[in-house]
Amino acid sequence: MRLQKLSKIIMTVVAISMLVSLAVAAAGGPYKLAYRMKKGQRLKYTMERNTASSMEMQGREMNSTTSGTIFIHIDAEEVNKDGNITFVYALDSLLLRANVPQMGDTTFKNPAELIGKRNRQVISANGKKLKSAVVDTAKLTGMLAQIGGGLLSAFSLLELPEKEVKLGDSWTDTTPDTIKQMGNKIVITPNLTYTVAGEVDTLGYKCLRLTYNGTNKIKGEGTNMGMNFFIEGEGPAKGTAYFAIQEGLLVAKISEGDLEMTVALTGQMSMTISQSSSEKETTVLVK
Repeated sequence: MRLQKLSKIIMTVVAISMLVSLAVAAAGGPYKLAYRMKKGQRLKYTMERNTASSMEMQGREMNSTTSGTIFIHIDAEEVNKDGNITFVYALDSLLLRANVPQMGDTTFKNPAELIGKRNRQVISANGKKLKSAVVDTAKLTGMLAQIGGGLLSAFSLLELPEKEVKLGDSWTDTTPDTIKQMGNKIVITPNLTYTVAGEVDTLGYKCLRLTYNGTNKIKGEGTNMGMNFFIEGEGPAKGTAYFAIQEGLLVAKISEGDLEMTVALTGQMSMTISQSSSEKETTVLVK
């Protein structure tokens, strides 16, 4: 019985970690950066993400890793007079590998519970998220419910500056983002400084190369496997993004970050767990 409870705690913390992780040239200009999706337009992206985490529980250190290859599509539904864009996105394919204490190695390939399930977002022309809603509810069970649920809310676009920018200009993103999934709520508050680093040709597009670095703070709560959890954490983040100037498209984004967080659990067992995690992600436009 104790082993069963221990396994539940481990899976709970791994699930929380997955959810959080879903929660980082030539002279020219000035540039007015904006998304310019057109109604009916479909975009496809591939995402590669790798996460490693270590938790300390009752004097024991436990390590876990996850890696995934995800293909998604975005369908632009509406563009209003203010430039706000409504789109839905869904997973086309998924290969997810997890190595979790007490559970061993597990691989998921195109699980029917996740493939095709849609989420809807409304963003401003500069990419600020205005609304987010689940269109198709996913009914997840077992281990997939623990480590796969956050993938449905994994995609987000880069938030652009509202003012014109030129080479060398910087701006700071401090807009909080709230992720709600399966009754859980995670708030990610960035403090990231973006810099226009250059103009380059990337994947057939003339792009601005944007670099960023700073920190992310998280705070959240929810319920998992019969236990309530409360989390707080903070860590550094950095990355590079490539934005197609004329087409108004995110062409690629490479990011990495670390996070130190504390997870307080109540319910079947009550305890506080320290966890460190590291994540790398690459997002590329494929069509």
